[in-house]
This record gives sequence, structure tokens and C-alpha cells, in this order.
Amino acid sequence: MKKLLAALLALAAAIVLAGCGHFVPIMPGTDPVPEDGEIQTPADSGEQEDVFEQQPLMSFIGWNDFAQTYYDETPVALSIWTGERGFSSPVFDRASIIAACDALRSMTVIDRAGDAAPLQEQTVFTFTMADGDEYSVGFSGGHLSMYAGSYAVSGGEGLWNIPFPGYSGDFDVFDLYFDENIRAFADNYGADTPVSVGRRSNGGATLTSKDPEVVSRAFSLLAGARIARVENNPDQNIDLTQTTDYVFTLSDGTYYTFSFTGACLAVTANSDYGPVYYWLEGIDELPGMTILPESTIPVFEGGALTDLREDIAIAQQAAFGELDGLTVAGVFVDYTINGQSGYLTLSGDTAAMFVQRVTAITASGETVEPSGEAITVSVTLSDGSGPILYFTGDAIQQMVGLNYPCDSGAMADLRSVILTLSQDENNVSALTGEFTG
Repeated sequence: MKKLLAALLALAAAIVLAGCGHFVPIMPGTDPVPEDGEIQTPADSGEQEDVFEQQPLMSFIGWNDFAQTYYDETPVALSIWTGERGFSSPVFDRASIIAACDALRSMTVIDRAGDAAPLQEQTVFTFTMADGDEYSVGFSGGHLSMYAGSYAVSGGEGLWNIPFPGYSGDFDVFDLYFDENIRAFADNYGADTPVSVGRRSNGGATLTSKDPEVVSRAFSLLAGARIARVENNPDQNIDLTQTTDYVFTLSDGTYYTFSFTGACLAVTANSDYGPVYYWLEGIDELPGMTILPESTIPVFEGGALTDLREDIAIAQQAAFGELDGLTVAGVFVDYTINGQSGYLTLSGDTAAMFVQRVTAITASGETVEPSGEAITVSVTLSDGSGPILYFTGDAIQQMVGLNYPCDSGAMADLRSVILTLSQDENNVSALTGEFTG
């Protein structure tokens, strides 16, 4: 009993002394709290803080597998994004992508550098794989920037020497395709000048000019354009339903197409990555440029449809066997007649006879605003070429915006023939008569 009382008194005394700042620990082996109540830091006590262990950047960010495979499984694209410019710009050439990978692999994380940088101060590099997977790494002020903080790095200077469209002045429009043939087309323009330039809107007919001045002006506008930025939200900021193609054709038949979606140049340099949309400066004149001056638009004075366009005339000659080695390979007809929609796929003699019949339809010289049901006749010749004829009601489209009225009796016969062939696509007898018009 006396021993228990003595223990309780000792405990009470210890509590009182602790309240007065003179705590004497009960458990042996512990350090007393200083009289001023402050806790000693490792530095105050002579102890050392943990030393940061340097390691390769690829290992530090968990890219060991990527570091071992990027030569064989090279990313299809490398993009840069900066908070200052606010858009992501890709490159697709293997040399730049491998150079960036090599630069990152040569980097070493050497020490902690403080809090992570704000997003607007970061520069982020993103590697995109063929399957769509992405690897991103960010830097700020020369430091590796992560959610956990910033880290000082050494090496990898080559990463900052890689040019990107919109961030570097090293790119022109033709460089954006990362295609040696398009680059050669631009570089050889003086020695191998295109014989024509065409413009096609929303997949319609191509309006073409062989005027050297028109060809040169269209090329010069593209060549002189400056890349302002990349559009990262095309579904929000451009009209994806509006497309315009500019087609330059060389004397050997080779052609190069430059496509605009909305107001942006749309470039697909890699099919796995998809299209990239570029806002250009210095290109404002191109959309309003007259490919065919008003004075040179052919005035249709009436006659067979073959008088409308050269490609229709060639198809007619091929259908009648008048061109050596060139025949009608097939015809596709997409139609709506009397509210009934369908399509035909014609071949052989049926296709040739159908082309003979269609191209014999006559039309008047006055243009009209078309109305009525649509019939589209797509002709494929044996060399892969061939016209597409757009009928709306009793009118045919010569080019975008120009429609000529056809003989109404001939159009009625055409609709009858199509409905008959819809029952039997090989019914040649349906094509043996003549149109009434």
C-alpha cells in the first residue's frame, strides 16, 4: 500500500513539473523537452537531412519501358504545348521524334527544386503512339515539373532545338505534310510548273484553270502563308462541314491537293494521328480568288451534255469505243425517283450503253435554280478517271453554282430506265430505245 501511494505521488509530481516546463521523462532513454518548449530539428541536433538520390529522368518519371523500345516502336508524333501560346503543335518526322527521345534519355534529375510551376508557365512534350497512347512530360524554367514539385535536371539540351509549326519560323505550308513528294513539288515549282489549278467545294465539281497567272497566284499564296497557330478544338471553333480543295496538276498527270476545312488548312500527315488544323496568315485572298474569270466561263449554247465538260465528252467517247484502250469500267447511280430511293451498280455492256444514253441528253443554255429529286451518275473509266453527273429535277450541274435545264422528256425517260434497271441491272433491253428529247 505504501509503495502504491509513493508511485501515485511521483506521477502527480511529474505532471505538475511538466506543466511548469521542467518535464522529466518517465520512460527511460527519451530526450527531455527543452525548457523553452521548442523541438530540436535535425540540423540543430547535428543530424543530416535525407540526401536526394540522382537518377535518370526516364527512370524518375517511370518511362523505363518506353526508353527501351522507342527505337523499334517509335511514336508516330511528337507535340509541344506551352502555357504562353496555348496550343499543341505536332511533328511527324522520325528524326525529330528520336532526337527528343534521345534528349530525354540523356537527362538526369539531380535535386529537388521546390513547388511545381503554374500550368501557364509549363512546356509539355507529348509522344503519341500508333495505338493512341500518349506519354507527356513537362518542364518549367529548365526544371522538370510534376504534381509533386519541380526538380533540377541536367543534360538533354537537344530537346529545346527541335522546331515545331507555329512555334518556329522554319515551317512553310508544304513542310506540314512531312512528305518528300510535296516538298519536292514546292521546291521544283519553277522547273516543273503545274499546268492547271482547280478548286472543289464540299466534294462537288472541280472548277479548273490552265491560265499560268492563275496557277502561279494560287501557288504563291500557299507558299507565302505563315502558320499562326494550331486549332486544338476544331469541333468548337471551325465549320467541319465546309471543305475546299485546291488541286495542282503537273504535265505528267501527277496532282497535289491542299484542303481547307472551314478557314483552316487541314493536314493529315499520319493516318493514326489524324488531321491537324492550322490557322494561316496571308492567305485571305485565296478563298475569294477567281479560278475561272467571268469572261472565260464557257457559255452553254445548247446541245448534248458532252458539250458541258471535257470529262463527260471523254466518257461518251469511251462508251462508244472511240478511244483506244479506254473503256467504261462501271457506273454507279444513286437516285431518288417518285419518293423511291436506291442505287445501281452497272458494269460491262450495260454500263457502256447507260453512259451512251445519259450523255446524249440535251440541255438549254440558260442557267436555272434546280429543284426536285436528285440523281447522281458516277462513271468510272478503265484508267480510274471519269465524271460525276449531278441531276436535280430536270437540271444538270455544270460546276458548283451553275445548273442547266435538260430536256424534260429525256429526263423522264432516264428516270424510267433507272427504275427498270433497279429491277434487273443487266436488262440491256431497257437501254436499246432512244430518248424522246
